[in-house]
Amino acid sequence: MRWFTVKKSKNIPTRAAVSSRPVSIRCLLTCLFGKDVAALPDGRLSREPLADGVSPRQGKDSLGPTAAANSVAKLDHFIASNGTLYNQKFLPSALAGDNGLKNFSGMVRGYFDKKGMHVQFNVVNRDILIDAQKNPEKYRDLVVRVAGYSAQFVVLAKDVQDDIISRTEQTF
Repeated sequence: MRWFTVKKSKNIPTRAAVSSRPVSIRCLLTCLFGKDVAALPDGRLSREPLADGVSPRQGKDSLGPTAAANSVAKLDHFIASNGTLYNQKFLPSALAGDNGLKNFSGMVRGYFDKKGMHVQFNVVNRDILIDAQKNPEKYRDLVVRVAGYSAQFVVLAKDVQDDIISRTEQTF
């Protein structure tokens, strides 16, 4: 629905007699804006964060990372004037060994071969992130990808931390 709205709103005149441009919403704003959005038909509850960028909403990428990447790659990434952002979170075990790296590199190559624009990854399990929330002094060096940038996990606002924790843990 968001992408449809963006496509339909392209170049709509504003009060200042300038055209609006579609943008992709970043994680910090999805947490903030989500607080003002009612429940959605896909099961998202009222006041929860919205999906960030062009990423599937947490838990909705249930057919695996390759299926999600193939879906996101179908979007017209060039209509968003600030680019697009796609997040994936992998369990460390998913990328272990030669087979894990082969699957991962094949998925990434396929995404860009299909004209995907930007993708970023976290390779960490939720138990570590939850422990980092409870014991930040033990995790000062834990760095995560947020939404187009990296940050120390323990200095992020709790709602942003919760959003990262709730991202689907992908495996092949």
